[in-house]
Amino acid sequence: MNEGILVVSFGTTYKETREKNIEKIMETVREAFPDRPVVQAFSSKTVRKILRERDNMIVPDVKEALWQMRNSGITRVTVLPTHIIDGIENNRMKQAVAEYGKFFEEIRVADVLLATEEDYEKTAQVLWNAVAKHAEGAPVIFMGHGSPHEADESYARLEKKLDQCASAGVNDSTEDSGASAGIYIATVEGATGIEDVILRIQSSGKKEGKVLVTPFMLVAGDHAVNDMAGEEDSFAAKLKAAGYEPECLLKGIGEYAGIREIYLEHLRRTIRCRV
Repeated sequence: MNEGILVVSFGTTYKETREKNIEKIMETVREAFPDRPVVQAFSSKTVRKILRERDNMIVPDVKEALWQMRNSGITRVTVLPTHIIDGIENNRMKQAVAEYGKFFEEIRVADVLLATEEDYEKTAQVLWNAVAKHAEGAPVIFMGHGSPHEADESYARLEKKLDQCASAGVNDSTEDSGASAGIYIATVEGATGIEDVILRIQSSGKKEGKVLVTPFMLVAGDHAVNDMAGEEDSFAAKLKAAGYEPECLLKGIGEYAGIREIYLEHLRRTIRCRV
C-alpha cells in the first residue's frame, strides 16, 4: 500500500507539552493506522528554526514533508491538520498541499477540530468534563489564539456550547460537579480579549474570588506560559489587577483523549471517503 498520513501542527518549542499533546496525537494516529507511514510537519518557521538551532531537532514544513513522502514511494496522502479553526494557518497549509498535489495520485485534507455542529458539541463536552472539578463552581476562562480571519467567530460559537454544558453542571462521570459561575473564551489575537471577558464577569455580579484559566490551544506552550500565566501583561496578571484570584491549569487540549478522538474521527472519515 502506497498510502501515507501527514499530521500537520503549528509546533511548539516546549518539549514537555509537545510530548503530551502533539506526540500523543501522532501515537494515536499510528496505533489506529499501523499499516500506513505517518509523517509529521510543523508549519511554524520560527518553531522549526529554534528546534533546529537549540535542540538539533529537524522537523520538516508541509512541503518538505510531502516531498519526503513522494520520494519514499507514497502516492496517496491524507493530511490531518491539528489546527482548531479553519483560519489563516490552516488555509496556508491547504495552499501548500494544493501546490504539491500534482506530485501525487491523490491528496485529501481532513477537517480541523471545529468543523461541524457535532464537533462543537463534542468539543464543548470534552472541555467541560476536563475542567469541571477544577473550577469548583468558579468562572472558567479558556484562552484561544484568535484570528483576524472570519473563522474567529468559531470561538463565540463554541463558548455557547460550553455554557450549555456548564449550566447543566453534569459531566460524563455522572457526578454533579455544580454549574459553573460562567464559562468564557478569551483570545490572544481575536475579537474577544481578556479585558472583554473580565467586564462580562464583573457584569455577572462576580467581583472577586477564584477564576480558572486554561488554554484552548493544542499545546500549553509559549502563549500559555507567558500570555496566559505570565507575571506581566498576561491573562492572570489582568485578572489579579481586577481583584480576582486566577488559577492556571496548564494543559493543552491534545492531552484530552476526547479531543484526540475527534481528530482521529476526522481522519477516518477522510480516508473512508477515498475507499
